[in-house]
Amino acid sequence: MYYQRYAKRTLERADVTAEFYSFPQKYVLGRSQDSEAMDTWKATISSMLDFTKDEDGDVPKLGQFTSPSMSPFTEQLKTAAAGFAGEMGLTMDDLGFVSENPSSVEAIKASHENLRLAGKRAQRSLGSGLLNVAYLAACLRDEFSYQRNQFVNTIPKWEPMFEADASSLSLIGDGVMKLKESFPDYITENTLRDLTGIKGGE
Repeated sequence: MYYQRYAKRTLERADVTAEFYSFPQKYVLGRSQDSEAMDTWKATISSMLDFTKDEDGDVPKLGQFTSPSMSPFTEQLKTAAAGFAGEMGLTMDDLGFVSENPSSVEAIKASHENLRLAGKRAQRSLGSGLLNVAYLAACLRDEFSYQRNQFVNTIPKWEPMFEADASSLSLIGDGVMKLKESFPDYITENTLRDLTGIKGGE
């Protein structure tokens, strides 16, 4: 939440600074005190301004303040994204900051390992909650107080955290072939679906 608020404040500051970046402040030095007041809005949007010499022959000097740069806000936003990615187990690419030197497939998978482990922990936690919900629902449905030990052997089944890609399927296939040679009945259709998330043919 800290990094989200930090990014929000950075974007708000960038919006304010963008107005000054689009319309930089200008100034005029040496205008005669007897000259007519300048319409500041007309001077901002006008493409040509006309200044005449005063009685002494002096000409006003025009200038412009340095426009603020937008680069610091981009760097601050990247800093917030890097902190958020570190906390959540994501990568900068996941948050839309594409790196100049993209990582390999193996490096991307390794960077998502923390996220996968966090998902596994969440599945275990949610699984126990779902079992409690199922227990209470069965008791209310049948109007009978079942023993909780009847649900001990019930294990929630989850789909794989990430969809299997070509390299994963190749590795799983090699492992399955080796296991089939040693334990012919160990790998079944249901086991393969648990590993890959792909439902086979009937």
